[in-house]
Amino acid sequence: MPQYNDYHYSNFSGVSDQRRGLLKTYTWMFFGLLLTAATSYLMYTTGLYYSLIRGPIPLLLVLIQFGIAFGFSAALNRATSSTMKLLFVIFAITMGISLTSIGIVYSLGTIFVAFLVSAVYFACLIFIGMTTKRDLSSFGTICLGALVALIITQAILMLFRFNMNTRLISIVGLLIFTGLTAWDVQRANQLMSNTSGMTQEKFAIFMALELYLDFINIFLYILRLLGMSSSRNN
Repeated sequence: MPQYNDYHYSNFSGVSDQRRGLLKTYTWMFFGLLLTAATSYLMYTTGLYYSLIRGPIPLLLVLIQFGIAFGFSAALNRATSSTMKLLFVIFAITMGISLTSIGIVYSLGTIFVAFLVSAVYFACLIFIGMTTKRDLSSFGTICLGALVALIITQAILMLFRFNMNTRLISIVGLLIFTGLTAWDVQRANQLMSNTSGMTQEKFAIFMALELYLDFINIFLYILRLLGMSSSRNN
């Protein structure tokens, strides 16, 4: 009987730790999205964006974003959770500045609809990633390879000034991030169930950035598709 109680307590504790970890992950992800939206709104309404797009600042923002995105994995072993949180906040703010341009290109109605569709779409992917019994690791690896191929293809087309089929690229990109999101949700679920304490907190920030990037890319691809449809209708 004592052994059963010990097992029951240990099992309950593990589930509780997992839930706390997942709550931290999604809380930080949503906080990042809110911070990005607030930054974009501030840049757009005050006109600060127009003063920031001059000179080397746009390139500097891109370098900061790429540096944080690629350096986050290394930060898991070396940096503290506070440092990772700071990097996440910096990333969200710089992304907000960069994304202000969509308020100039697209109407606010199109942006709102795209965000709403993205939120529903993302919620469905969270449900799939958390409930599926299938291991999505191999599928996620394929999607990562496809993403690299898509980026290289876009770079070559832009370099040699070939006409790009924006709709096709948007659909392919959306499909790729559909697979990556489901995989990342499953990874977050597994990581939170196998870690605790400070290690879990660092993994929570790491996965929050991964899911944040998934949502942003899904939103941008859906926005492009809706933007093309609305421009045709006009």
